Amino acid sequence: MIWGLALVSLLAFLLAFASHSPGWMGLGILIGFVCGIGAALVFIDRHLRASSRPEHMSAGEIAAVRGAMRRTGETPKQLPPSEPH
Repeated sequence: MIWGLALVSLLAFLLAFASHSPGWMGLGILIGFVCGIGAALVFIDRHLRASSRPEHMSAGEIAAVRGAMRRTGETPKQLPPSEPH
């Protein structure tokens, strides 16, 4: 689909460049911009999906992170109570 949009965009700009009629030129420019913007958005979407991490962690992953943060036998540290104002 993405390469089809890019190809249609190029062909539409070629039609706009090669035509002598203002109607065909306008149609070619319109289709070229719409398909070009669509192809660019699909490229951006694919890149973002390929480089993003999943949003949610499983219970096993959370336990592994918590285990890596604490040493064995160490009690969790707590902040001292704040002074009253």
